[in-house]
Amino acid sequence: MISRLAAGLTRHPAMAGAVLSLLSLPIHLVLPEAVSIQFAAVILGLVAGIYAGFALQDGRAHILAIEGLAALAFLAFALAGLIWSPWLIPAAYALHGVWDLLHHRRISTAMPSWYPPMCAVYDWIFAAGLCAFWILR
Repeated sequence: MISRLAAGLTRHPAMAGAVLSLLSLPIHLVLPEAVSIQFAAVILGLVAGIYAGFALQDGRAHILAIEGLAALAFLAFALAGLIWSPWLIPAAYALHGVWDLLHHRRISTAMPSWYPPMCAVYDWIFAAGLCAFWILR
């Protein structure tokens, strides 16, 4: 069963990203608004850290520098979203989707080829879902 799921992920990464995003969004419907914002910020930090992990696996100094700076930028967005405006958090998810596309097209690191398109779709759907949930409150 798990091997079939993994095979589906690698063959249809965008679909996997959409499904994962749609599965993770509903929790924000039941969380209090402040907790939803905080939880989204924490997840953004974790998402940013994944690329830092791939950079560590890659080991090249310039990749470590690029990914480290990008991770710090997304962490800064998460913190700014908590301090100034929560709308910076879904904006950062949308920007992270663009970062994913850059990895898919321009930046070569030691990560599976299916990961950037999966993450991009996840990020964009998640950003749109957060906006919808937060507007409708």
